Amino acid sequence: MILTVTPNPTIDRALFVQNFRLGAIVRAEREVAAASGKGVDASTVIHRLGGQTVAIGLNAGYNGGLLSHLLDEEGIAHDFVPARGETRTAIVLVDKAVGKQSTVSASTLWGDESHVAQLLERLDRYAGRAWGVLFAGSLPAGVALDAYSRMVAHARQRGLITLLDTSGEALRLGIRGLPHILKINEVELAILDAGAAGLLQSTAATPAEESPRQIPGETIDMMHRLATALRPRLGVWATDAIVITLGALGALAITPTGAHHVRPPAVPIVNTAGAGDAVSGALLLALERGQSWAEAMRLGMAAAAAVVMSESIAFQDPAQVDALLQDVIEVEID
Repeated sequence: MILTVTPNPTIDRALFVQNFRLGAIVRAEREVAAASGKGVDASTVIHRLGGQTVAIGLNAGYNGGLLSHLLDEEGIAHDFVPARGETRTAIVLVDKAVGKQSTVSASTLWGDESHVAQLLERLDRYAGRAWGVLFAGSLPAGVALDAYSRMVAHARQRGLITLLDTSGEALRLGIRGLPHILKINEVELAILDAGAAGLLQSTAATPAEESPRQIPGETIDMMHRLATALRPRLGVWATDAIVITLGALGALAITPTGAHHVRPPAVPIVNTAGAGDAVSGALLLALERGQSWAEAMRLGMAAAAAVVMSESIAFQDPAQVDALLQDVIEVEID
């Protein structure tokens, strides 16, 4: 079983429009609502891939009831701590005419130290049956910024494999808990090590020009430089792996025994919300099942590709992930 802890969950409302304009009445073609927040997204992916999961977190108000209802409809087990205020709503505005999207959300949920203590109690409740736990997302107002550090350390003491995926000061302080796996993106890498982030060249147009079955040497060289720069961070940021998601360039996993770069297949992009969370969820599930790092990274990329093809934060059909898996390219960097 894989637990996910989302202190600040969300109701995602994706609105699909054509030619959005400020100052005008904009009628959306449709709306897709989903229970979300980084850990909740990961639980959804784990569940749809046939894994066992329990979504833990804080929850409050009318939106909190909707969040629980949406998870119940999906058949995803959850055990939330009642908090104050209102669970967030995130408006994901997808403009189909230009192929871009923006997300707007406000901090509407409040917690405190007693809520962190209750989250730790939830971890203890399931620790005996669980293999690992993912801590993910922002921390709500009122919760100390070192909360992830303490929760990660607590989970490690209970023998759980831990993955941390957060940002900002919560990330800086969270790595003090020394998770087994740290999952970050390029922006979050810059927060921890601007020099290493600078090794990533601007190659936004490159993937579309490449062969679909081959990663060019320049990209492999760039990943090698990044892996070399970050390998000394193992044991400082995380013990087992640092995983960096890089959008169209895929993802890089740096482990004590080697580095693995995976590139996703070229797919039509509908909604990018939840793609990084799919990597985290599928990666943990593969590792729980005893698969290698190369296999785990490939599954994470296939799940992320399926998510961006979906209007919601997760794919509907796991067979789609199996099909995409065949087109994920993996290269062992060193």
